[in-house]
Amino acid sequence: MKNLWLIGTVVFALASCGGGPDVCDCVDNAVKIGSSDYKESLQKECEEYAKNLSNEDRLKRAQEAFKCLEKK
Repeated sequence: MKNLWLIGTVVFALASCGGGPDVCDCVDNAVKIGSSDYKESLQKECEEYAKNLSNEDRLKRAQEAFKCLEKK
């Protein structure tokens, strides 16, 4: 269940377009949810940025997010 929630968070919070927080920083932070290293302010920044993207850019950002996860 936690993995499903994490994937949903990553997809939502994470696009290759310039600007906004780095997608890998968003992924790394989302993985830390529940730990003392988690930064709620970064999570909110990632979510706000993603909320303002077009559907196409959200998809691109989500694809980049999965690439970040694959590197781990």
